[in-house]
Amino acid sequence: MIIQPKTRGFICTTAHPEGCRKIVSESIEHAKAHKSECGAKKVLVIGASMGYGLSSRIAAAYSSGASTIGIIFDKEGSEKKPAS
Repeated sequence: MIIQPKTRGFICTTAHPEGCRKIVSESIEHAKAHKSECGAKKVLVIGASMGYGLSSRIAAAYSSGASTIGIIFDKEGSEKKPAS
């Protein structure tokens, strides 16, 4: 799969699925290595598809052992724009 990078200013608007999978896996391993005894046991994350929201959900689930629900709002891609 070849995905050409596209940028708007300093923001990259495309991402490679395997690269995204690798980053998430590395984040999970990091969270597992830094366990926390204190923390919420049930977590609702609004905006959990990327950035701070995804990181928060990973930290809560894999570091504190919380049950999590992530809410996301993604848009389908089009000819001119990638999916969000």
